[in-house]
Amino acid sequence: MEKVILDPAIKFGAGRYRQEEHLLEECGKEIVRFGKKPYIIAGKRAWEAVRERLVPGMEEEKLEYVLEIYPGTCSYEAAKEYAEKCIQARCDEIVGIGGGVIMDFAKAVGEYAGCGVVNMPTSIATCAAFTTMSVMYTPEGAKKDCWRFEHEIDAVLVDLDVIAKCPIRYAAAGILDAMAKKIEIQNGKPKMYLTENKIDLFSAYKMAEYTYEVLEEFGPQAIEDIRKQKVTKAVADITFINIAVTGVIANITKSFSQSALGHMMYDGVRTHFTQEAKGALHGEIVAVALFTQLYYNRLSEDKEALKLFMKGMDMPLSLKELGVEPTEKNLDTLEAYLIDSPYVEQSEESYKLLHEAMKQMI
Repeated sequence: MEKVILDPAIKFGAGRYRQEEHLLEECGKEIVRFGKKPYIIAGKRAWEAVRERLVPGMEEEKLEYVLEIYPGTCSYEAAKEYAEKCIQARCDEIVGIGGGVIMDFAKAVGEYAGCGVVNMPTSIATCAAFTTMSVMYTPEGAKKDCWRFEHEIDAVLVDLDVIAKCPIRYAAAGILDAMAKKIEIQNGKPKMYLTENKIDLFSAYKMAEYTYEVLEEFGPQAIEDIRKQKVTKAVADITFINIAVTGVIANITKSFSQSALGHMMYDGVRTHFTQEAKGALHGEIVAVALFTQLYYNRLSEDKEALKLFMKGMDMPLSLKELGVEPTEKNLDTLEAYLIDSPYVEQSEESYKLLHEAMKQMI
């Protein structure tokens, strides 16, 4: 069942946001602000990465935590199941530790359990830790819908030492996922004007322009610093852009108009090529789809520069590199998925433009 809540209020993000070196040792003090018995949901590798530094601080605050290592997708079925476990354990706050799937799953479990959420992202691959929605999937991993919430996240806690030790692939994917906001908000338009758009969307666009410029200039340096596992100003800046600023952009638009063909293509790939593209990251799929989005925006001249930028960060550059064969049948499947979305104008001219745009991913 679709969990869309059309709340007119804008929720800008998290009640508290901290991003520092050596933050894990202080997270117990942050968590205790919201609950005495946290229900921790973590990925296996994520928990191993934080446990040694995180647990002593929680013990010092006398937090009696319950730990769940979760390997699955963010599905309604699993969220309801784990919420019941949380309730039975009498926990009073959800703590998510891991990547984007865990961030979204923690929010969904919290919604069913009636608890607030503290998210602790271990990568900068998405802004999921910060957004007031969860992307929901089937238990098998196909995209289902989005669940928008009526409240903000209690806190987002980012330890930069952890981020600097994350594989560069995740950082690169996060950079392109954040850069996508500018290109996707423009959907079908080579330029954006305030006179033609609502103030909230246009404000999000101007923020997205800023993030694009920062990521384009400093993203490659951040990747090299993360490659060396060094916390630098570039790493801190890109982390803040990828999680907090991009999260605010998504929240201002209520996670509707900040994404278009790039993210819709992601949904299509996850829905129709679930197994083939299982190894591809969210931002990697979105990034390849941006070649189609640029063409649809009538900005095809920008493709080569973006492609060169992505190549410099060792990112996939085609559907084939994502695991999906670019056959005519597969392209037609994805094209039909996009046409059925609200992001493609229902006209012959638009259909022809999209058909040519699909070839940009080959």
